Amino acid sequence: MTQRVLLATGNTKKLTELRRIIADNDLDLEVVGLRDIDPYPDPVESEWTFEGNALIKAREGMIHSGLPSLADDSGLCVDALGGMPGVRSSRWNGPEQEDIANLELVLRQIEDVPRGRRQAQFVAVMALVMPDGREFTTRGEMTGHLTNRSKGSRGFGYDPIFVPDEQVPDADGRLRTSAEMTADEKDAISHRGRAVRAILPILARELGLPVPEGLRVEPGALPGADREGPEPTLPASEWTAQIPVIGRPEQGGAKPAPPGVPSSGVTPLEP
Repeated sequence: MTQRVLLATGNTKKLTELRRIIADNDLDLEVVGLRDIDPYPDPVESEWTFEGNALIKAREGMIHSGLPSLADDSGLCVDALGGMPGVRSSRWNGPEQEDIANLELVLRQIEDVPRGRRQAQFVAVMALVMPDGREFTTRGEMTGHLTNRSKGSRGFGYDPIFVPDEQVPDADGRLRTSAEMTADEKDAISHRGRAVRAILPILARELGLPVPEGLRVEPGALPGADREGPEPTLPASEWTAQIPVIGRPEQGGAKPAPPGVPSSGVTPLEP
């Protein structure tokens, strides 16, 4: 029987992306989104790490659905801005979460930064919270640099100004933004794609499903793969108390990653 898992997001593009990766790997899973369950208030993303905020969202999804729940937290970390917007990426220009406004603000903030110092990283963390309270996180990164204007219409968020390092130039020898790539090209190298592919073997194992050969990874082969997540932000009793039949998770999981992200190299061509 097909098992159900919740992706705790209202973002239809993220839901489509996860369903596509699962279908590509022949996992017998049905992924539902927040629109498929009874509504509940958006949790406050109060943490200062991607791991912390992803776990907040996954915990709430599990509490309100009773399903194994996945959630991601992702963002753009710009070297010239000291790693910001980071966890504030979706709200960089205010609480309205408007992609274009956020993107334009970042461009204004680095408009005097020379090309060779416009390195940035996309970071994504996927969190998995099981109905028995166990938690896992995986982390994916995509390095690159920022352009000085938007190009492409396929992506979302900061994709139109981000040029990944790890790509094959087009026929004219030009490097493209994430928003100019096909879905398959982006999935293969994206921060979220890497975090998702790292969490799926863990999810399959926890659900008793066979792990597709293409998803088998050795422990430590990907950052964050196959490790339990950080300790709950709240004491376990404050969030598991809402689930009468579920016991407390064990304490003492891996600590959140330290602040800061590695710098990328400089790609040879600027779109």
